Amino acid sequence: MKKRSEAVADTRLRIVQAAMQLHGEKGILATSWKDIAQEADVALGTVYKHFPTLAELVPACGELLMQRIRPPSAEDADHLIGDATLVSDRLRRVATALFAFYERGGRHLESDLRERELPAIREWEDYLRGVVAHLVGTALRPAAPTVVQARIVSALFDFPSFKAMNERGLDASEAADALVAMVVCWLEQAKESPGS
Repeated sequence: MKKRSEAVADTRLRIVQAAMQLHGEKGILATSWKDIAQEADVALGTVYKHFPTLAELVPACGELLMQRIRPPSAEDADHLIGDATLVSDRLRRVATALFAFYERGGRHLESDLRERELPAIREWEDYLRGVVAHLVGTALRPAAPTVVQARIVSALFDFPSFKAMNERGLDASEAADALVAMVVCWLEQAKESPGS
């Protein structure tokens, strides 16, 4: 009985790994169950037996992916920032952690408009935006930003900003340095001329 249970778990893992790899290469909606079966080296019926719907497959892939790429969490804020007191240093530590995560996640963090309609993808994106907002808000605390300023900075720390900089040849460290410099300059300018 134990061997059978282990075999079932092994097959399920192979299916999830195959699906995750194909989702990264082709996208979630462009990956068929047949593609997954071939990649996992199992029968098509086996894939359907373990995952009858995309709504069951996507969360399983997401769970395995998160174990592998280790996203930061809101609870990591104090640990990430550590003893840094300058806003620039605090932001740099948050940017470094987020951008390293974005690099680890790569194509898996991208989703097209149709994929964003999947409940698991919407839930993940909402969660990640909340984590970024919390980390950035914690880093910005000494600067006492307005709510709007904190939202703008959080948006700049999201994956699409990193991806855009990375596509233009900046590595994670260069992107973090550039982003932090721009944010700190903007915040200082806003303090000097609050009405503008």
